[in-house]
Amino acid sequence: MQISTELIKKLDLLKSFLKGKKIIVAFSGGVDSSLLAYLANRFASKALLLTARSILNPIDEIEGAKRFADKYNIPYREITVNLLRKKEFVRNPQERCYICKKELFLKFVEIMRDENYDVVIDGSNVDDIDDFRPGMKALKELNIESPYVLFDINEQNIRDLSKYFNLETHSKPSSACLASRIPYTQEITKEKLQMIYKAEKFLKEQFNLTQLRVRYHEDRLARIELFPNEIPRILSPKILREIKDKLKELGFIYITIDIEGFRSGSLNEILD
Repeated sequence: MQISTELIKKLDLLKSFLKGKKIIVAFSGGVDSSLLAYLANRFASKALLLTARSILNPIDEIEGAKRFADKYNIPYREITVNLLRKKEFVRNPQERCYICKKELFLKFVEIMRDENYDVVIDGSNVDDIDDFRPGMKALKELNIESPYVLFDINEQNIRDLSKYFNLETHSKPSSACLASRIPYTQEITKEKLQMIYKAEKFLKEQFNLTQLRVRYHEDRLARIELFPNEIPRILSPKILREIKDKLKELGFIYITIDIEGFRSGSLNEILD
């Protein structure tokens, strides 16, 4: 695949930023951090990938991150975090992402200092700036660098570069922590997170759906978001019955399908 002259210039800036540095990459295994991990391994003087192991992150994503690191022979380490011990996080305020990022990146910064790395970088890109992302505040406070933001690289640029380097993640759907499925001020619990994870896993695997979210609302109501073109795939009486039976088995009482379809950060719409 060829890339534009403009994107080549951005890539050159990214390479220059990485060269000669000992770098820690905050690594989730998603499309953004996977490209950063690959480039850091190629162009930095030393690279280490740090992945959060937490009930907030689907185990499939953690296992995928490990496979990516192994495939490209990049040093990789998992850091265990338990946000459910923090009362302010469990209360699920609007600054939930700030609380989480601060807790996690403090651990990353500690490793950076103890092991003489130069910088911790993350995969935030310019498309993230306009979203409601309180976690960005934590990155700024801890001097975490976001190279994509520095060099005006957006989500499509990242996918194009990933394809250019033949990374299998170039078409990977976006993902987010499971707590993002629970509306603000509604308590985050282990039970809710497990129900969400199992429901999404069932829907993806059983019906081969590309992208989805199961939002957990009050009164154990599940609101299923799918790409609009995939909604018809599950509308037969037989499939609807399968979905109803499975999600009720998991503990949901009411099961709904959002006719507006999947959109990232839909629970932030109430803030607008």
